[in-house]
This record gives sequence, C-alpha cells and structure tokens, in this order.
Amino acid sequence: MVLESTFICMDNSEFMRNGDFLPTRLQAQQDAVGLITQSKLRSNPESNVGLMTLSGLEVLVTLTTDSGKVLAKSHAVQPKGDLQLLSGIKIAHLALKHRLGKNHKTRIVVFVGSPIEAEEKELVKIAKKLKKEKVNVDIVSFGEDELNKDLLQKFIETVNGRDGSGSHLVTIPVGPHLSDALVSSPIVQGEDGSGAVPTGGGFEFGVDPNEDPELALALRVSMEEQRARQEAENAAGGGAGAANPADPAQTTTEKVESAGGGTGAEDDPVLARALAMSVDQSEGSAEDKSDVNLGAMTEDEQIAYAMRMSMQQEAAAASAAEGAEKMDVDEQSADKGDEDYSEAMNDPAFLQSVLESLPGVDPQSDAVRQAVGAMSRSGTDNTKKEDSEKKDEKSKK
Repeated sequence: MVLESTFICMDNSEFMRNGDFLPTRLQAQQDAVGLITQSKLRSNPESNVGLMTLSGLEVLVTLTTDSGKVLAKSHAVQPKGDLQLLSGIKIAHLALKHRLGKNHKTRIVVFVGSPIEAEEKELVKIAKKLKKEKVNVDIVSFGEDELNKDLLQKFIETVNGRDGSGSHLVTIPVGPHLSDALVSSPIVQGEDGSGAVPTGGGFEFGVDPNEDPELALALRVSMEEQRARQEAENAAGGGAGAANPADPAQTTTEKVESAGGGTGAEDDPVLARALAMSVDQSEGSAEDKSDVNLGAMTEDEQIAYAMRMSMQQEAAAASAAEGAEKMDVDEQSADKGDEDYSEAMNDPAFLQSVLESLPGVDPQSDAVRQAVGAMSRSGTDNTKKEDSEKKDEKSKK
C-alpha cells in the first residue's frame, strides 16, 4: 500500500458556475474531490490529504486523515475570481514540504476547469522543480479541456521526465458526472491500478460504518422500517381474501380487531372472546361508544376493560334475577296476606275475640253478635269475588 501525502487544488473561478457538468462545474468537482479523498485515505490508514483553492489561494484544510473535514470544506467553496494555477501549485508544494511524515510520497492533484493564462515557460520551470523534488502531479482537465490541452500535456511530460510515469493528465469531456469518469482513472486507481475506490463493497448498504456510522445507522433503520411496512401490507392483503364474511367467528374477530387494533387479541382466544362481548355490549349504547376508545388502550387495559364489562353484565343479570325473585316473593306475600286476612274475616271466633278486647264493648250483646255475623258474611263474599277474578285472569292468559 502506498503511503502518501496528497494536496488537492480546487478550481473555484467564475467559470465553475457553468452547467455543462451537472449540476454545475463546481458541484461536480466537489463530488470528485470527495471521491479522490476517500480513495487516498482508504488506500493506507496513515495517508493524509489537504485542500486549497486556486482562486483566492486559500488553504482550507492542512494535511489530515479526516475525510469528513475535507468534504465539509470542499462543499463550502463558492465561485469567485480567476484561476491562479502557478501560485496554487507553489503553495501546495510548500505545504507538502512541511508534512509530518517525511517518508510519505508527495502528490498534488489539480482540478483545472478554467482557461490557463500562464505562459508555457513558467509552467515548464515549475514542473522541473517538482520533478527534482520528486513530487508527482495529477491534473484533471474538464470544461476547457481543448483550450488547455497543449499546456497541460507539456507540464505533465516535464514532471515525468523521460522515464517517469507517476504523474497523470486526465482529460474529461463534457458529460453528466465528473466523478464517474474518474473512478477508473489512474488518479483514483493508483499507479498499480489497485486503488481503494469507495464503492462500499463488503459493507451493508455500501457504507463503511467505521467511516460514517451515522449514515450507516440511518440506512439500517430506514431499511428495517421499510421491511416492517411491507410485511404489514402483505399480511393485511393476504388475510382479507382468505376470510369468510359469513363466518360468525370472523365477524367476532373483525369486531375485536376494529375495536382493539388487533393488539394481542389474535394470539389469545380468551381475550378475543372477552373483547367481543364488551364490543357487542357497547354497541347498544351510543354513550359507551363515544367514551371508550379500545384502539388507544394497551393490552392490559383492554383485558381490564373486558373483565369490567363482563362483571357489569353478570351483575346486571343477577340484579334482574333478584328483582324477579323479589317480585315473586312480594306477590306471594301479598297473596298470602290477603288469604290470611280473608280467613280471619271468615272466622267468627277471631272476630269475637277482637271485639272483646275493645274497651267498653259487651261481646254478649245483640249488637256485637249482629256485627260479627255481618263481617263474616262480607269477608266470605269478598273471598269468593277475588277467587272469581283470579280465575278470569288465568283463563285470559
């Protein structure tokens, strides 16, 4: 694996506003910078990358192993001014001289998407200096490739010398994606063609969790949610056609599912039956429907509610039975009371004893005897009349 310090020079001149590379030259270049950064850092964990601009000559990131820092700074670059190619290469060379890893190979990657205004002899002069200090240079020419072709070709030939091949010129014609054309280029693949292209091979969802754990987690959560959603849709679609609408058991199940959302009811037949009973009872009362929302209850709350409704139903049935029994007892008591009263009225001895207990009454007088006889006859007549009425009612029923 190549141990290398690489300084990337971005072209951020006003020409980067052009849209011949989608979405613009600058944004296409930003994606390409990310591609090269990750390929360099993945090729060797001790390699490092720096970043600067060629318009304004600003060093954005010194040599670092943090690809996120380079990507963030590259996406913050905005078009301004004119291309200053010679000055930019000199600054990048100076930054590489001050690298910490003195055993690192050095390389400058230059993006050129604007017309070069420098003279050829100046380019050749700096190219010779880079060759002498063993600094390789890769140039990505795009947008104005035909205009800059000769100058850049001369520059690379000078850096490589007669037998050298460590520097490369990659000319990219107008196309939709700049980074796609660089994937198979020697800039990304390296001198031996075994560059670490960040394709995500071997990692779930094509993302290395060590490089970007947050993105890997977000992709995993999104995939699990999508899988759960699809399983729910398949289950709902499969169960709808297999059921028989005329089946009473299905009707009960549908009621339970519509009331409780199917939470645990399909796994517990006792709970399903209890919920169905409570639903059937609640259907008879509009007030209960409005006050109770089984769908918002948990499984424990549904069980408690079903038990409560069942107990209320049993209590109502017991109360009704007790009321009916009480009515029978009252009727029997009333009938018995009437019967006892009639028997007392028909008993002359009882009437005689009652009259004897009254103060100032002589039970042996003729008036008392006549009264007792009249009351006995009246009681007998009343008893006969009531018996006749009861028989008439029974015959009507």
